[in-house]
Amino acid sequence: RRDIMKATFPEEEGKLMYAVSKDAEKFEEIEEFLNDSIKDSCEGLMVKTLEENSTYHPSKRSFNWLKLKKDYLETSLGDSLDLVVVGADYGKGKRTGFYGSFLFAC
Repeated sequence: RRDIMKATFPEEEGKLMYAVSKDAEKFEEIEEFLNDSIKDSCEGLMVKTLEENSTYHPSKRSFNWLKLKKDYLETSLGDSLDLVVVGADYGKGKRTGFYGSFLFAC
């Protein structure tokens, strides 16, 4: 799919640029790519499995797409905060009937 997309929509400096991608099979390759991306001032990587149906679904968690950041590797849990909910707004649209956003205090 990537080859078809790139052939159909060629890069044009300042208008359309593709993110750097890499197919890797070993953790060391991913770790090196993550370190290179951090050196280039990127926040981290999006890691996608290539062996299963790995369609991206916004707002849904799965192991087919993972966000990988330096913080996650250093702490094994990522950032953590102790917070208290001090306010909330009712949701709209698909969040009707639920709280849609929260106000936290530390």
